[in-house]
Amino acid sequence: MQMKLDEFTARFPDRGRPVPAELAGQWIAWNDDRSQVLAHGTDLSEVRRQAAEHGCACPVLQKVPRAPFVGGA
Repeated sequence: MQMKLDEFTARFPDRGRPVPAELAGQWIAWNDDRSQVLAHGTDLSEVRRQAAEHGCACPVLQKVPRAPFVGGA
């Protein structure tokens, strides 16, 4: 059974948003409160640069696993 985003947020208030499945295997840069993905890609330095262009000098960086993957849509 899939969980809707508002239900996820209510049940897990301290966690960031689920990562979209199409970002599996990529680096992502979150904003400070992990509510928005600022940049994504396969090159970590490029993802960091793109996040800085969005005004986030110190983004939360995460490598999304390829599989097994449980994520949002």
